[in-house]
Amino acid sequence: MTDNKKVVLMYSGGLDTSVCVKLLQDKYGLEVITVLGDVGQKADFKALEDKALKLGAVKHYTVDCKKEFAEKYVWKALKANALYCDYYPVSTSIARPIIAIKAIEIAKKEGAANIAHGCKGRGADYFRFMVFLKHFAPELKIVSPITDWWPTRDEEAAYAYQNNIPVPISKDQPFSYDENLWGNAINYGDIDDIEKMVPEGCFKWTVPLEQAPDKAEIINLKFEDGIPTHINGEKMDAVELIMTLNEVGGKHGIGRVDMIEDGIYGTKFKWVYEVPAAQILVEAHKELERIVLTKDTLIFKDEVDKKWAKLAYDAFWFNPLIKGLEAFEEEMQGYVNGEVTLKLYKGNTKMMKRSTKHSLIIPYDKDSVVQVPYGLEDAVFIKANPQVLAMYKEG
Repeated sequence: MTDNKKVVLMYSGGLDTSVCVKLLQDKYGLEVITVLGDVGQKADFKALEDKALKLGAVKHYTVDCKKEFAEKYVWKALKANALYCDYYPVSTSIARPIIAIKAIEIAKKEGAANIAHGCKGRGADYFRFMVFLKHFAPELKIVSPITDWWPTRDEEAAYAYQNNIPVPISKDQPFSYDENLWGNAINYGDIDDIEKMVPEGCFKWTVPLEQAPDKAEIINLKFEDGIPTHINGEKMDAVELIMTLNEVGGKHGIGRVDMIEDGIYGTKFKWVYEVPAAQILVEAHKELERIVLTKDTLIFKDEVDKKWAKLAYDAFWFNPLIKGLEAFEEEMQGYVNGEVTLKLYKGNTKMMKRSTKHSLIIPYDKDSVVQVPYGLEDAVFIKANPQVLAMYKEG
């Protein structure tokens, strides 16, 4: 270790990072400064701060990143309809860059020479944090106590109990949660066993279908340039809109994902997610795109979307390829304006109505195609978007 004994720990208050507060002091001789990035997780932040200080942290920061996370990270994922393995709306991976960046900012503010995380070396988050920390702060020494120790979950919990570290797990509730605005990732316990059903007790955001209301709920979503702006006619900022849909969708049992996931290193594992708002918004966004984008554009965009999701999952957030893909995605969003009405019922979303001024749908009862030398698809597109033709004429 360096002579500078300050270390900034990316802290969540869960088992791993709670144990890290103690390990960094006792095993590494460091002065711990905890940083909790608020990306929309449902938590008692004051209680988590008190816990960190009680465990020996010399200072604690809670950084409110919700607005920036929603507008600069989540909306990019939505524009790309980002479903990893065609199934799961990427949530955990897209929060890692902003958490790392905020921790680095605190480390520089505090003059710390070290920065720490609570990941094991086997996981995707270890790789993600290492990439972002090395990229943005190569001068900082990275400390990873859990990787150095490499305990089992039970060994780690036993260490916590022996050292009077309060942890949010028990024998009956051994689950680990990683929450942000866009999703709640859950693992450990019976979740890891593909031969067992996911325990109902692990879910926090969504109700089982048996407890969902027997009456369907109708919601209307308005999009402007690919971004949702209104629910049922009420304008909302990004954070409020996502949180509202998480609550509404969760109440109807929408957004549960139980999947076999292809890990970042090529291994496979079982994982469970709760993504009510993400499921609703991605389905609504894709529906508008089907109406306003041409056939070949949709086919190509589907491949771009899949590539974007994989790059985001694999921690290539600042790779030039992902930036190029985002430029394409952004160009397409200028046509994604309109409204979608959906029915929410017993874990399902059903499209009810669509409305957009850029519709490429041709009524069968009349000839609405203007004969221009571009072919049918281009003719329809230009008729729905006359500014496109004007742009080419000006050029």
